[in-house]
Amino acid sequence: MSKQVRIVEVTTKKMLKRFICFPHELYRDDQHYVPLPNFLIKDMLNPLKNPFFDNGEVGCFLAIDDHKIVGRIAAIYNKVHLQVYNDNTGFFGFFDCVDDRYVAASLFSKSVEWLKIKGITRIFGPENLTTNDPTGILTKGFDDDPVFLMPYNFPYYENLLLINGFSEIMTLASYKTSLETLPAELYTKAEILEQRLRQGNITIRCLDQKKFNEEIKNLHEVYNEANEHNWGFMPLDGRSFFHMAKDLKQVVDEESVLLAECKGQLIGFAVSVRDYNQVFKRISNGKLFPSGWWTLLNGRKHITRIRIMIIGVLPQWRRLGIDWCFYSKIAQYGKHKQIDNGEACYVMQSNFQMNRMMKALNAPIVKEYKLYSKNI
Repeated sequence: MSKQVRIVEVTTKKMLKRFICFPHELYRDDQHYVPLPNFLIKDMLNPLKNPFFDNGEVGCFLAIDDHKIVGRIAAIYNKVHLQVYNDNTGFFGFFDCVDDRYVAASLFSKSVEWLKIKGITRIFGPENLTTNDPTGILTKGFDDDPVFLMPYNFPYYENLLLINGFSEIMTLASYKTSLETLPAELYTKAEILEQRLRQGNITIRCLDQKKFNEEIKNLHEVYNEANEHNWGFMPLDGRSFFHMAKDLKQVVDEESVLLAECKGQLIGFAVSVRDYNQVFKRISNGKLFPSGWWTLLNGRKHITRIRIMIIGVLPQWRRLGIDWCFYSKIAQYGKHKQIDNGEACYVMQSNFQMNRMMKALNAPIVKEYKLYSKNI
């Protein structure tokens, strides 16, 4: 690799397109790479469409060697994070790079330079754009396709981070759940627990799509409160949460969003989604035109895996078995949709209750993701 690599900032629509499409070229021969539809990334990086930009800034950069793109990165300045944590931390994301230490160093150096101008003294990542978005690099489980909205990268990424001075800060796990290996007592135990919950005026139901706005308003408050003390959690304001929910509305079923209530008050939730990566993988280079739309619309019925995205219960209502009932209903949903397996992700290594639950469900760790940081 030439030492004449140039790092250029993305300032035009043409450059943004190259930034978005670079991974398609980098992973062209990788059998497990799944190209996200280009419009999803374009919308995520659009200040007019993504509420992140109400309180955040992003600098996107390309590494170019002899007119060929060899890497990309985004430097991320998040005012909400700084207000919540007061830790002078900035972020990097959308990191993709050839296996070259010099190219990676040049990309990181440019990100550091961009963040230092804003007074940042620590860089953390990768995350695209916050911890509510795809986060971390894959460090275990390269022999399987990623599930919907989960990262995928070459094994050498970890080394590129380490040799450039980054230190591991957190490990996240992905657990594989299977209808065949679920414990025999899952459903009977859930029935007993749900009967006991009903005696305490606690019920579990599915999302009502007809009352979507009202449901999301209630879910927003519980989402922030249930996750408030989780490591690295970024609370979402109403506009940001509704934006995220509106996107998910396009891919969830009513049965895949479960709500726990006590006397009509929301106290917990569980969100699962079909693994649309099984469809996206058949859409060449993330392009929906001319035939990608047809593939997307007709591929849904062939999905055989789900992603269990998030489960949250308000602190005062935990340890009552609500989470066990959630998993029982998710398994029943899978049976109904002829989906035989799934992945629960992310699960933080520090989330002891969730890790215990996964073991109780006979779910092994199949993938691991790591986050890194360094002082600058």
